[in-house]
Amino acid sequence: MAVAPAVPHVQQTTTRQTLKDAPVPKQKRTTTGALVLLLIAAVGNLVIIAIVVSRGESVTAPPIHAPPAPAMRSALGSAAVLPSSFGEGRFVVGTDIAPGTYRTTGKAGHYDCYWERLKDSSGTSESIIANSLAPGPATVTIDKADGAFQTRWCRPWTRVN
Repeated sequence: MAVAPAVPHVQQTTTRQTLKDAPVPKQKRTTTGALVLLLIAAVGNLVIIAIVVSRGESVTAPPIHAPPAPAMRSALGSAAVLPSSFGEGRFVVGTDIAPGTYRTTGKAGHYDCYWERLKDSSGTSESIIANSLAPGPATVTIDKADGAFQTRWCRPWTRVN
């Protein structure tokens, strides 16, 4: 009868690592660093804003096309001829532009051509009679009862009638 050779039994020792000994994943460090950097940038922006506000500095918007002063209008009299074409801006109907039908060939850049017929030149959304975005050519009829016409990002408008 054959006897199997005896294999010495070796007891394996296992060591348990505690969580504090485990390596921290690099992604967590990167995320934490990004959050700290974002927080520092936000605080820096708030400090800059506080300094600008405390100095009383302000930023002024570009002027809106304004109608001529009353004295200038009376000096021009009825002999003044309103332009048959115009570009970007806000124009008072009857003072800066004549009522009528105008056409543009479309947008002047990346944005679609935007236009508004307005009750007045107050700049509020309540004064909008009609508006549109046009990716291509557009035609608008400005009524003599309209207060103003505003256009942005369009090629020049030309009167067609």
